[in-house]
Amino acid sequence: MGKVYVVANRKGGCSKTTTVGALASALHMGGYKVLVIDMDPQGNISDWAGIYTRDEYTVYDVLHRRVDISEAIKQAKYYDILPADERLMQIESDLQNTPGKEARLKECLEPVKDSYDFIIIDTPPNLGYLSVVSFAAADGGILVTSDASAFASKGMNRLVEQIDLAKRYYNPDARITGILLTRVNPQTNVFQTIRALTTQFGELYDAPVYETFIRQTTVVMNAQMTATDLYDMPKINAAANDYKKFTNEFLVREGYEPIPAEVLGIRE
Repeated sequence: MGKVYVVANRKGGCSKTTTVGALASALHMGGYKVLVIDMDPQGNISDWAGIYTRDEYTVYDVLHRRVDISEAIKQAKYYDILPADERLMQIESDLQNTPGKEARLKECLEPVKDSYDFIIIDTPPNLGYLSVVSFAAADGGILVTSDASAFASKGMNRLVEQIDLAKRYYNPDARITGILLTRVNPQTNVFQTIRALTTQFGELYDAPVYETFIRQTTVVMNAQMTATDLYDMPKINAAANDYKKFTNEFLVREGYEPIPAEVLGIRE
């Protein structure tokens, strides 16, 4: 049965969507079957995967139980995806008086969990209902992305509080698998300071920082703009190599065998 992981932070610009796409594609390269859930009304991971949602079923219809989840899942190049569109913005008000609304996504995923090794959820840059319902479904864990800036950990306490609430009331398995530093320039002195501060924060909240970090590169933005998978970009780039290394660190921490470096094409 597939494990559900959520990628989260309470602000934008921390490479949540990039991490979801890169992790999902790398896992596929290693032979795993992956489902991506787009829980962001902006639909960025859906757009990046080249999925068009007009007149199509999306996660909004699934959460409303208008269709079975299998009817809304689409196939991207490296992974399956349950896409989102702007209608998802109104789901909280639509379900506000619905008993057990926090467990709605978890329940909707049950029929397909046996079909996947990993289910990865991309969350919006806030801590509203869409994040809460995602945390409630995360029986694998919650991966926090944080850009390596002086303001990266601002508001992190609020994120941890929300995860703790999900653990207390909706999902006893909710936990932070680790913090991934993204958009890093390792040549700067401030990076070492930010890494040390993030490590201290992680120790306080039992949220270890991944050893691997993701270097900043314009190739990521170009990949998203052209709806091209990061690993299919013609230019060899540092971020793609970093994400492949991170995928293996993620797998090992979660108790899986790492993917052979030659399979992923990892460069040392």
